Amino acid sequence: MAKKTRRSRRKRKAAQTKVAKAKQQQPTPVERAAVSAEVSAPAKVDLAKEYHYVFSDLRRIAIIAAVMFALLFALAFVLR
Repeated sequence: MAKKTRRSRRKRKAAQTKVAKAKQQQPTPVERAAVSAEVSAPAKVDLAKEYHYVFSDLRRIAIIAAVMFALLFALAFVLR
């Protein structure tokens, strides 16, 4: 078997230190729970006021779809 070089030892040691640093930087479960409790309590938002333009767009799309279906049915009877 070939002898291990210093280079491979340095690479392995560097990889181990990166893993150790990553583990140290991760928050503990208690810290995660505290952060998620802060984030999970959003302010109450009135969606009707926030997205009023969406309702008008949906209404317009529904009207256009209804007109197109009526046109399709009319053409189906006429072209037969």
